[in-house]
Amino acid sequence: MKDLIEKTLILILFLCFVNTIPGKEENTSLALNQTSGRTSKFLNLFSVIRFSNEPCIGNNGRNGTCYTEKQCREKGGVESGSCAGGFGVCCVFSIGCGETTRENTTYVTTDVSSAECIYTVCRCNEKVNLLRLDFTEFEIAAPFYCGGTYTCVSTDGAKIGDCLYDTFTVTAPGSVSPPTICGYNTGQHMYVDSSALCNKLIFQFDLSTSSTRNWQIKITQYDEHDDARYLPPPDCLQWNTGTLGTVSSFNFKDTSSFHLSSERYSICWRRERNMCALCFSTGYFGMSNVPSAAPPSSPPSPWTTKAGFTDAICCDEDTPHANCGTSGANDYLELDNAMEPPISNRYKVGPANRFCGRWFGISTNAPTYAYSAQNAAKTICTSVYPFRMRVRFSDGETLSPSSPAVCATSGSPARTGDISDECSSFRIYGNRKGTLGFQLTWWQTSC
Repeated sequence: MKDLIEKTLILILFLCFVNTIPGKEENTSLALNQTSGRTSKFLNLFSVIRFSNEPCIGNNGRNGTCYTEKQCREKGGVESGSCAGGFGVCCVFSIGCGETTRENTTYVTTDVSSAECIYTVCRCNEKVNLLRLDFTEFEIAAPFYCGGTYTCVSTDGAKIGDCLYDTFTVTAPGSVSPPTICGYNTGQHMYVDSSALCNKLIFQFDLSTSSTRNWQIKITQYDEHDDARYLPPPDCLQWNTGTLGTVSSFNFKDTSSFHLSSERYSICWRRERNMCALCFSTGYFGMSNVPSAAPPSSPPSPWTTKAGFTDAICCDEDTPHANCGTSGANDYLELDNAMEPPISNRYKVGPANRFCGRWFGISTNAPTYAYSAQNAAKTICTSVYPFRMRVRFSDGETLSPSSPAVCATSGSPARTGDISDECSSFRIYGNRKGTLGFQLTWWQTSC
């Protein structure tokens, strides 16, 4: 009897010691009653069950972290189903305006109770270096645009595409912050450098402007130990995996959309196994309206090569050429060494780099490019690694004060004498107005 009492006391002291050991969050311990085969007649022994605080999916479809019930309550989470074989609960975290999170997966949802809503996201551990924001739902007031009951005048050009009413910004102290966005962005995502000083997600609203406002954003943290195959290269705001998908500019919803101004970022793709090229076809494409032909020269001038043999001279405001100031052609997409398939055919026209204007394609009659159905929907591919598309939208648009003949909506008058981005009537070729932005289907092709 004395021996049994001594064993029981030793076991109790051991369990007390185990439960007071400081533990890392990635491991949780539970003490459970378990009957031992050898001593079942005399004593119930205890065993310690350990499980990792791994990601899990809750009953509501949201991602969470596997914790004990007590840990979940203490951390302010909501229990949503079980995990770890029933020993843990899937703990889902969300924060409201003015609140802070230090959890790996956290949700922020709609709150327009005031003109400003700030969420603070701090690292869940000191090794975290990257955040991913998934916009499951996102719609706030659209940018300034011409249309509806308001007709723009030439002095309104600088405001077109600006987020004048509502804004969403993300801070990244010590790194470059992503561009400010507004409007419709459901389905979009961003990768943002995590800061030791914490990141802030900031919504600001002009509540005097009537608009649909709702959002649900999932915030995921990645640290230096995560598999690099699933993380973007440096300077990639968006990162796509798989062999097929679509990409679009921010605030692209339909043919009535306006792309945002002052946008500079890169969309990147992981090269999948046994794939050697990334190809695109246009669903919708409309950039600044610019001259329909590059000035001919021999050998080709920088105008021709930078135009990518498209319908426009896609110059950059940072590296302007002779006519860049008046052409207003500062909105474009850039794909290094892009050409029409098959990319192995070295005699195909190309390569191109920049694409702007109304058609996403490479002309077979360089350097001129005719507006036609045949040229409207080309397939463009690149085999330059890493796969990357640079998006460049300048600060507003240049509205042309030219005569109605120059600003015609169709036919040959619309192709002549145009030295500005847009006319006040916003000429439309098919569904492509110059302020539309883009939505492209992409796929990878095998080697």
